[in-house]
Amino acid sequence: MKRLIVISFVILLACTEVIAHGRNCATANLFHNKQYGRSSLQAQARPVALFTLANCEPEAYYNTVLSKKTEHFQIFYTLEGPHATQKAFVDSVATNLERAYKFHVTDVGMRKPLGNKTSYHYRQNVEDGLYPVEIIDIDMARNPFSLFDSNACGGCFGVTYPENNRNTDTTNLLIDNDFKYTHMTGKRKSMKDNPECTYIEASIPLTQQITGDDFSKHWDKAIRITVFHELYHACQLRYLNMYNNFTIWFEASAVGVEEVGNPDVNDYFGYIAETFRKLGRPFNEFGDLAYGISPLYLYLYNNIDKKFDQEIWTNFSKNPNKSLDVQISNYLKKKKMDADSVFHDFAVRLSFSGERSNAVDKSQWVYIDENKWTTINFDSAHTVATLYEHEFVPDTTRFLISYYSGGLPNLSTYKGEASAAIYRKGKATVIPVKTTNTADSIFGTMSSADSTIWIFSRIGEGDYVETITKDSKLKAYPIPWREGSLCFSPLPRDKDYIEIRNRRGAIVMHEEYQGTIHCIDEKTVREKMVPGVYWFRAGNSGKAEKFIIIY
Repeated sequence: MKRLIVISFVILLACTEVIAHGRNCATANLFHNKQYGRSSLQAQARPVALFTLANCEPEAYYNTVLSKKTEHFQIFYTLEGPHATQKAFVDSVATNLERAYKFHVTDVGMRKPLGNKTSYHYRQNVEDGLYPVEIIDIDMARNPFSLFDSNACGGCFGVTYPENNRNTDTTNLLIDNDFKYTHMTGKRKSMKDNPECTYIEASIPLTQQITGDDFSKHWDKAIRITVFHELYHACQLRYLNMYNNFTIWFEASAVGVEEVGNPDVNDYFGYIAETFRKLGRPFNEFGDLAYGISPLYLYLYNNIDKKFDQEIWTNFSKNPNKSLDVQISNYLKKKKMDADSVFHDFAVRLSFSGERSNAVDKSQWVYIDENKWTTINFDSAHTVATLYEHEFVPDTTRFLISYYSGGLPNLSTYKGEASAAIYRKGKATVIPVKTTNTADSIFGTMSSADSTIWIFSRIGEGDYVETITKDSKLKAYPIPWREGSLCFSPLPRDKDYIEIRNRRGAIVMHEEYQGTIHCIDEKTVREKMVPGVYWFRAGNSGKAEKFIIIY
């Protein structure tokens, strides 16, 4: 699996250790790499054995370096050796670099990328005002340990590399020359003019994660997503030094951008599938799964403002230590929008991913591709088995989306937004949960629904769900009862049982309860009550309420 990476380093090594690893001792500090780049699932293991990829200096593997200039870029490449590419490949890179530049800088309003004066791998001088882009076999990049903490990247589409860890304004973009990566069992080849210089040929094609499409053959698709993704990193680094401050938004927004710019490729589907399996934990903790949070970018881009991300990154530049949830909340506050309400709308829409997308109109999707995304498996995360093990306490952690299948939420300490999606005959109805009475009422109708998904989210301070018990009319539901469980609420907390009497006043059932809701299973209802009119009350005094049994 290839990675599009922005590099960050954290460990200092002594000069003797640098020499032992074949490094130039003039490099005072060697940092260990944290890779935050665009990753596919294909080449997760990178089995290239140490020092077997190449046995000569980088210059031995290229001779003539060619250059192609566009309005904003200078592209360096070669047509020979392991870094060889083809002119049509270079032309595609050039075209898509300008497309991406227009989107990032003109359309979205990001700061323009600034390039280094000397290209990273080929060591070529860069013309003033142009940004350097190099087409190389990334597994054979110069000083690979400074890039990958390994002797090869083991499957990278591209790399955005800031050489200065104190100021990341200027960067260099590397793009793989053929979208193939190297395995230690690959064929070893020799350079024609330097037979003693050998290398392992890159032979394993990168593929589209869902369709299996071979990117080494359909390289134009890979170029388009790589350029949009990696050049966006160059823009992001103008706002935030990633050596000092990491945010999941580096990758999440870059993947979102590649989809907006190239909606036909859809390589991001694989990232979503991985991330959706881990829903139920705070977004800020997703780390390597950040790629799959790209739907949040797509939601904000399409529903709030197409230039929203420029303001998010401006917020990062002013407050680099603040987390993403704070940056988004501050942005929405500036627009006089409630962050929790916006985030909850995203959570509700996200719940219709994949197969469930047909349950609602397309206008309620996060994005036009939502029907093609993986289906969120609510049962694997939070399942309440039966109505008699019904109560659960939803998570109230900040910047979290949590889904529960079935059951009744105990909202006494919950702080955030809540809704329920009730499914009947393949269609879903979404009911906002503003009070505990609403939750009780939804619970009472669940037996007549095909399924019910509780949706909880919180991004900011949030509010507690209003608890309503006093002065609330007791009710039985569903009315009239025909099937499923028969429920009663909101029950007073100073009582512990209900009486059910028939129309003649005789006690039919004496049911003990805890909390504010009590349900009787269908079998018991049919055994104890024949069709007719009944009355119930909490305790042995007070006003009785009527309900009807029909079957």
